Amino acid sequence: MLDKIVYFLHVVRTGSFSEAAKQYGISASAGSRWIIELEENMGVSLLKRSTRKVVPTQAGTRLYDRFSHVNAEIDDIFTEIQNLGNDDRGLIRIACTPLFAKHFLSRIIGEYLKDHPHVSFRVIETAFDMDHIDEIDFAIRANATYQGYQEKDSLLVKRFLLHYPLKACCSPSYIERYSSPEKPEDLKKHNCLYASTLVGGNKWVFESNGEFTTVEIAQTVEVENSEFLKSVALTGGGIAYLPVSLIKKELNEGSLVAVLEDYINSKFEFNLYFRPRKQMPARCANFKDYLISRVREINDKEAYLNHNSDLT
Repeated sequence: MLDKIVYFLHVVRTGSFSEAAKQYGISASAGSRWIIELEENMGVSLLKRSTRKVVPTQAGTRLYDRFSHVNAEIDDIFTEIQNLGNDDRGLIRIACTPLFAKHFLSRIIGEYLKDHPHVSFRVIETAFDMDHIDEIDFAIRANATYQGYQEKDSLLVKRFLLHYPLKACCSPSYIERYSSPEKPEDLKKHNCLYASTLVGGNKWVFESNGEFTTVEIAQTVEVENSEFLKSVALTGGGIAYLPVSLIKKELNEGSLVAVLEDYINSKFEFNLYFRPRKQMPARCANFKDYLISRVREINDKEAYLNHNSDLT
């Protein structure tokens, strides 16, 4: 009975029998049979089925609301018992923005596995918020921030990882053809390259003398990949708003040039998110501490090397 109720919770969260079955590790036909047996046992319909989505009935909503808390308590009990062994083994599930996955997470996981061979990882590269945080252990997200920025309310625990300044930039050939914007409002007349989830979408923020200007840019190319945007900018396709760390080499070489230099740009920030729990599995708690510590070490080392290179 308990397995069937937990599977039911997955179905409600995902709105899909097949997706819930995939997450729970059973076949979709077995999952459908479990729901039928659960409904027969309770004598009430729990789900409304349609070709587009599965939604709970009134009884299903009540069961979901009441049992979600019970299921969380059961998870905490199991985790507490498992942590008595203080054993680093098992699966860690991470949803991560592609840029951080490439430059930090892949390296950190590789290092961690050397000393923790019984831990495994499932990494989902996505620039979007995960709809079902219960199905992952950690989410690493990126967004643009500026003075006075207010993040939307969330029940998740947030841990700061690092940030980089952003730069509006383009190729010299683009400036030759279209000229350089002199003030943020000029961007409305230019080809602009953006990622809706990574750097504030199509609203770019600039500061001058304590005053902020928000510009709804001309939308030319939208893609949730900063590396892709850099490539388009390098070929003369438009102006991109990118982390300085990503374009430092190109700025030094002159293949990209910064524009709107008289204005202070927003910051590109990475944060770690996870749901609050009374008991976090030892494997997750240990990796979380290692991740936060290593990101800062790597970032400090890169900043030191960049500073010295600027002096030579």
